[in-house]
Amino acid sequence: MIRPRKLFTILLFSILAAFIMTLPGLGQCYGLPSPGDGEERIFAQSACAGVSNDPPNPTVFTIDEQRTITKMGTYHYASGESPGTIGLRDEQGKTYGPWQAEGEPGQGGVPNAYWIVYLSPNVDLPAGTYTIIDSSPSTWSYTSESNDCGLATVIGLKGGSGGSDKGKSAPCAGDGADYSPRSPTDLYTAGPGLAPGVYNIWYGKRTGTQIGTPDKWNQLGSQELVSGKFYVFDVVAANLGEATPQTINPMLTNPAPGRSLVWMKLSSEDAYVVCFDGPLGSGLQLAGAWKMSGHQEGFNDWKADLNLKKDGTLEWTETEGANVGANRQGTWQFDGTVLTLMWVSPGGGQTFWVSRSVAENSISSGTYTAESAPGGTWSAMRVTEGF
Repeated sequence: MIRPRKLFTILLFSILAAFIMTLPGLGQCYGLPSPGDGEERIFAQSACAGVSNDPPNPTVFTIDEQRTITKMGTYHYASGESPGTIGLRDEQGKTYGPWQAEGEPGQGGVPNAYWIVYLSPNVDLPAGTYTIIDSSPSTWSYTSESNDCGLATVIGLKGGSGGSDKGKSAPCAGDGADYSPRSPTDLYTAGPGLAPGVYNIWYGKRTGTQIGTPDKWNQLGSQELVSGKFYVFDVVAANLGEATPQTINPMLTNPAPGRSLVWMKLSSEDAYVVCFDGPLGSGLQLAGAWKMSGHQEGFNDWKADLNLKKDGTLEWTETEGANVGANRQGTWQFDGTVLTLMWVSPGGGQTFWVSRSVAENSISSGTYTAESAPGGTWSAMRVTEGF
C-alpha cells in the first residue's frame, strides 16, 4: 500500500514531468513551429530549462545537401515585443531574407513568445552552414542546453534535395545546357542572356553518357536577375553572384538594359547540366504569342502577330495593312507595372511601345492598350491557345 505522503510525491513528480515536457525546445520539449504533412525538423536545439535573453553565441546549423525550407522560428520568452524579422546568412556572407515573423503565445499565454516565419514561396538552401539572424537579439532566448545559442527551429520538406525524389525533372529540362569539364585554368564559359526577373536555376552533375540528363536535378530557387547586370553561376558551389565581366575577359561588358547575362563557372572534373526556369510570375505569363492590332494615323488599320520570347527578345510580323509580311525584332521587359516593347522601325529609328494596362491579375485574357505609341493607337490580345 502506498502511503499518502509517497503518493503525493509521485503525483507531484508526474505533474512536474508533464510541465517540463511542454516547455519549448527539442529532445522531449519541441518548440514551435511544428512540422506539417511532408515536413520535418531540419534544425532545433534541445532545451527544457529556464531561459535567459541576448544569446552570447551565434545560432548556426549545417545541411549536407540541398534542402527546401518552409518555416523558421525563434523564441522570445516574456519579451512582450512585437515580432520582428528572421533571416539566414551563409558562409560566403550571402543573406536570405530577412522575412517578417508572426507571433504565437508561449507558456502561460505570454504573447508573441514564438516568432514564426512561414515561407511562401519556400526557400531552397544549397548544402552548407547557415547562421540564423534575428532582428532582436536582446530579447532572443537561450539556455546552457542550447550552448548559449538563441533558441530556434528550422522546418523543411522531407526527403532532402529540395524534398523531391531523384527522378524529378526540372520544368526547364528541355532547355538544359550540357557543360563538359573544363581546364582548371579556363573554367568560365558564356551562359544565357535572360530577361530580368526571378528565376529558379536547375542544375545537376552528369556522370552518365546521356547528354542533357544529370544524375539528379537540384534547384537553386528565387534568384533575381536585374536589368543590365552580369552574373556568374558556379555549378559546383551552386552559387549565383553578380560579377564584373572584365575579370573574366577584358573584352566583355555589361549587357544592354532589358537583359541579364549569366556566365558559368564550370567543374574541372565533372560534366554539369543547367537550365533557367523563369522569369517567374508575371514575366513567365507574359511570354508567348499575342495578336496585335492598331491604327496608324494618316495611313490605315493594321494587324500583326507578336511573339514575346522568354529570353527577353521579341519578334512581330504584320499580317494586315500597308506592310504585310514586314518583320521587326527587338526586346521587351516588364517591371511589374509597365510593359515596354522596343524595336527598330522600318525607317531606322528606335520604337517604344509602352503599356501600363498589363497587370498580374489580368494577363491571361483581355486587350491591353499602349498609352505611348508613335503615330497612332495600338493594342494587343494574348493568344491563350497552347498556354
